[in-house]
Amino acid sequence: MSIANNINTSVSDIIGIASNIRTGSNPPFTFEDFIAVYPQFGPDDTGKTVIAQPIVQMYIDLANACILQARWHSYWKVAMGWFVAHFCTLYLQGTADPNSGAAGVLKAGQTRGLATSKSVGDVSVSIDYSLIAQDLDGWAAWKLTIYGQQLATIGRLVGKGGMYVY
Repeated sequence: MSIANNINTSVSDIIGIASNIRTGSNPPFTFEDFIAVYPQFGPDDTGKTVIAQPIVQMYIDLANACILQARWHSYWKVAMGWFVAHFCTLYLQGTADPNSGAAGVLKAGQTRGLATSKSVGDVSVSIDYSLIAQDLDGWAAWKLTIYGQQLATIGRLVGKGGMYVY
């Protein structure tokens, strides 16, 4: 809405625009939409999926509640994909063979840090868990996957702008 071209703009409309709060509903985003962009999460040649469709749908539903088209505009569909791919990747990192026992389940559920250095001679890897919370100014776990990093990068852009609270 252009305020300059509309003499009938009310004070509440102006306050609403200045608030930078977006509301509305999203168009449909389906499992098929997601798999079209990220076929690696879909069925293979034998029809077997890496992640069961109900799990992927759960993350699509979560994305739909968090990523509003009114905020993301033309980036909305790609943001939905990044969001779902991020959580699907984290889901895969946390899965364990049901026959692996308690130790296998605990290992799958452990927090993973980021490798900050590595060596080849006498093998050495340093992992820093604090980087997750420090980087991306509060985007924390989004840094754990390439999909989350992309979402955070563009999210910082689409979330920019002032906000007026009345």
